[in-house]
Amino acid sequence: MKSVLFILYYFPPMGGSGVQRPLKFIKYLREFGWNPIVICPEPGAYHSFDESLQKELDEMEIEIHRVRGNTPLHRTGKRKLVFPTWLESFLRKISLFFWLPDNKKGWINEGYKKAQQLLRKGDIDLIFASAPPYSNLMLADKLKRIFDIPLIMDFRDDWLNSHFINYPSRFHYSRMRSLESKTIENADCLITINKYIADSLSSRCSTRIEIIPQGFDSEDFSVLPKLNSDPKKISFLYSGTFYVQSGPGIFLEAMSRFIEENPKYSSVIELHFQGFLSERDRKLIEAKGLSDVTVYYGQVNHKEAVKNLLIADVLWMNNNHKKRPEAISFGKTYEYMASKKPVLALLPEGDAKETLKNYGKAFISNPESVNDVYSNIEKVIKHLEEETMPQTNDEFVLKFDRKVLTAQLAELFNEISK
Repeated sequence: MKSVLFILYYFPPMGGSGVQRPLKFIKYLREFGWNPIVICPEPGAYHSFDESLQKELDEMEIEIHRVRGNTPLHRTGKRKLVFPTWLESFLRKISLFFWLPDNKKGWINEGYKKAQQLLRKGDIDLIFASAPPYSNLMLADKLKRIFDIPLIMDFRDDWLNSHFINYPSRFHYSRMRSLESKTIENADCLITINKYIADSLSSRCSTRIEIIPQGFDSEDFSVLPKLNSDPKKISFLYSGTFYVQSGPGIFLEAMSRFIEENPKYSSVIELHFQGFLSERDRKLIEAKGLSDVTVYYGQVNHKEAVKNLLIADVLWMNNNHKKRPEAISFGKTYEYMASKKPVLALLPEGDAKETLKNYGKAFISNPESVNDVYSNIEKVIKHLEEETMPQTNDEFVLKFDRKVLTAQLAELFNEISK
């Protein structure tokens, strides 16, 4: 069996969507002839930790090497850290001003020392580095140049043109472009999650690029008992955290108006939220008169999050992000589809919308139109009440099973490592 060295920053006990893609690859790679070995920093301050993902990792019994983080987020050790929205935005700007490519680069030297030890044994056939943070890619590139070992870089988001990054000056943009160019030019292959990011990267480099999308783990859904929602209620669940530029305002306005014009639903509809909900968004819920129909789960572990998806009647999501919204592929999209629940989606043109169009049970609205969302709320409730909900396209959904995606990754590993 060949071995692959994973270079990761986000890894259990950390939680969140950035953890799940590499974790699920690692879970299934042995079935396709590859033994994963992980190098990552010890956990520092982070907004969420997930004991269910840590338990899943422990059961895999893989080789993990944790090194000192040496980043601003490691100075106080492992602890949960959640900032108000305004402060998080401010700190992101400060971080980008002083640290390029990101404030995680302090772990590169420690990671390099440990990786050197592992690579000198001669037992590793390939390196796989996942970003963000882009510091992971810089570490992998350094190893590639010294050891001339096959290297695949995985982009969960774009780099230079990331929707998360707003450059404070032309100098910062130019410096980041230089870092990106130097780092990725020596890779054997780049992987990314959608064609929009692939097109962006290919416009700046000649490196081979493949697409392996985000997905869902069917085992996460099959191990849970059959769950039923309250037959007297219609629950709309939002899973995850809202981007600062992409809050729930349009959905809440549409729902508020719908309940006001259809008062019989005031005791029927419930709005469920799981994940971090900012004070700004809580005040907006109150301002729209929806506090009495709102249920807050807070931040829950992944196992609990999946259970809540299966209990809900309707799942909803939105994206009215201002910078490159078409390139945003939400991890929740695929778990929403795996649940086989109707999805109310407020989406612009782009990857998420194109994906959900093929799902079969999606009600897609213009993310800026209250009237459009109102209409789809009306439609989905009518289908539920009349039991006329369209069927899911199961053949399409199964393409995103994590085991299927890992098989694609292993095939690429085989080709690159020849």
